[in-house]
Amino acid sequence: MFEQLIEIGLDCFNPFQPEVMDVDEMKRLYGDRLSFWGGVSTQRLLPYGTVQEVRAQVKHLIARVGKDGGYICAPAHSIPGDAKPENIMAMIQTVNDQ
Repeated sequence: MFEQLIEIGLDCFNPFQPEVMDVDEMKRLYGDRLSFWGGVSTQRLLPYGTVQEVRAQVKHLIARVGKDGGYICAPAHSIPGDAKPENIMAMIQTVNDQ
């Protein structure tokens, strides 16, 4: 499917949801032809993770998926009401610190 999307001119994919796809594998397979927007879990990480887990995952995404460009680090979808405020702040601060 992604080959066809790229073929018709798609250059940035969103939603980039870690519960649905392996974000590292997607970068490996398509990262030279497609940019990705999202990747921060709104189903598990932001509502149920710890601040440390959020920081670690955001750093991982920036280092691995963001390597050589083509990545916009952001929540995979709209942030749900049950997301912990401290996790949202940890995500924002970690991105800002890069």
